[in-house]
Amino acid sequence: MSEYLIPLAALLLTFLSTLSCLRFIFSRQGFFWIVPFGLSVLLTVNNFFILLYPEFTFFSYPKAVALFPVLLAAFWYLMVITFHYALKKGVMKNRVSNDQVKNYREAQFLEKIERREFIKFTKRKKEILENGAYEPKIYSNSNFTDKLFDNPSSKNYR
Repeated sequence: MSEYLIPLAALLLTFLSTLSCLRFIFSRQGFFWIVPFGLSVLLTVNNFFILLYPEFTFFSYPKAVALFPVLLAAFWYLMVITFHYALKKGVMKNRVSNDQVKNYREAQFLEKIERREFIKFTKRKKEILENGAYEPKIYSNSNFTDKLFDNPSSKNYR
């Protein structure tokens, strides 16, 4: 039973490290993950062949060191995780995304200021229109009469 459990555990760990490296290849620091991805694939293929054909492997292990593939796989997965956190700390964030966030927040701030000014302007305009001291002129003694429209032959009709 142990001849299947040990290679299966090693295969699982190396497969997880391969998937992690593949995921990190498509991140901002993807070019750093090409070599670890290649090594993870080699270890995964090796552990797969250990599971299927114990006599045909890339690396031959003596019977006394049967746990070596699991320990190597666990160490490699730990190295992938450590390398990920080291890159996260060491490599600066993408400047483009930082600038986008900064520009977006600046645009929100300017929009808020312009909205306040617009509200003040519309409030003042409304107040002027509602409470204005404008008195309409009423022409009681005007030259304009209704007869102008009733008589089309008039001189002032045009």
